Amino acid sequence: MQPQAIQQPEAGRTPATFTEPPPRRLFTLPKFAERHSGMTTLAALTNLVFKAKPRQSSKGEIPGNGMEEAGAVVRLAGRVLVDEDAYFRWVDSQQSRGQK
Repeated sequence: MQPQAIQQPEAGRTPATFTEPPPRRLFTLPKFAERHSGMTTLAALTNLVFKAKPRQSSKGEIPGNGMEEAGAVVRLAGRVLVDEDAYFRWVDSQQSRGQK
């Protein structure tokens, strides 16, 4: 009787028994605008990111649009990235707000 070989996972891979959430899909603003060119432009996306945080005006504080709180805007090492899934969840939340 031959000893059975124990199968080890490949280096850098986890065994199939572990379930991990899929990696976040993060894109730079130009890549996100290119990927979704049918619905947005780079200028429009940049404007949304600019308005994501509360800001001051001569009339007082203007609240942010909620993208930051929704996790759609990720700031990492001086770069601004868009989390694709969080962005579309934020878009859906904007739609349900107008139906009331």
